[in-house]
Amino acid sequence: MRLELNVGDRVERVMAVAKKVKREYKGGKFLLFQFSDKEGLLKGVLWKPARDVENGIHTNDIVRISGEIQSYQGEMQLRIERMEKLDENDYDPTLFLPVSSRPVTEIYDDIKRIIAGVVNPHIKTLLETIFGDEEFKSSFLRAPAAKGWHHAYLGGLLEHTYDMTLMALKAAEVYDEIDKDLLIAGILLHDLGKLQEFDVTNHIDYSDRGRLVGHITLGIEFLDEFLRGMNDFPGELELRIKHMILSHHGLLENGSPVVPMTIEALLLHYIDNMDAQTRGTLQVLEGENMQEGNWTRYVKLLDRFIYRGKGAGKETDE
Repeated sequence: MRLELNVGDRVERVMAVAKKVKREYKGGKFLLFQFSDKEGLLKGVLWKPARDVENGIHTNDIVRISGEIQSYQGEMQLRIERMEKLDENDYDPTLFLPVSSRPVTEIYDDIKRIIAGVVNPHIKTLLETIFGDEEFKSSFLRAPAAKGWHHAYLGGLLEHTYDMTLMALKAAEVYDEIDKDLLIAGILLHDLGKLQEFDVTNHIDYSDRGRLVGHITLGIEFLDEFLRGMNDFPGELELRIKHMILSHHGLLENGSPVVPMTIEALLLHYIDNMDAQTRGTLQVLEGENMQEGNWTRYVKLLDRFIYRGKGAGKETDE
């Protein structure tokens, strides 16, 4: 998708560098760029670039560009007058990434209301301490739950966690033998290592710690930071919560260091998997809403096609 611009338009915009090519001519050097953001692509040319731009701006960098749209060989391109590289905190990632369609601050407040209903005083204090931290809230509201597949957008981790919590509350009504407060704690804490697992810039990617350590171990480290300030936290309760975090992928071959060995850990794993696979499948169906045919593309992670139904897509039979 290309941006809809006209010759002579003035442009000042924050975009990602998708491509950079150096060229030479008799008068010196020039740089050809392709920029991108969530709205589309824009080609650009910078004549006689300064050394800091020539050597200091690379693919995937975020830049603020300004200039005038001109026509070259029948295509619109930006004649760049100014270009400035931006640091991570100097731009809004929503310019580049999809975001939750749901009101994230309202969901966060609802999670805090659920925490207020927790009976176990140790669990309640732990969860209120974590979810009452403003720095944590800021990170949690924008974190994705994955690089791809399910909830791979800003606010995705919040949505995933919240929907799992709603399912846990229903499960506790059916299976009243379980420890509801423990299940809620496990669900709210199980993926918090993802706050450090992913780097969110103009795209979602794994951080160095995310690749080398993984979100399960990072989640245990995160929990330990808060437990250090709670000297009276029961050792048995800490053990059970950590077991839920460590086992939530369900199988050793799926990345869990241990398999679930408590009823709450089993429920956490099943609820986690159900929400991830259901939401991922719904995203495939929604993403192909304008495609024709009864079936989706082949979904590699599920190892199958998904049946969309007869007449699905942009044309339907009367």
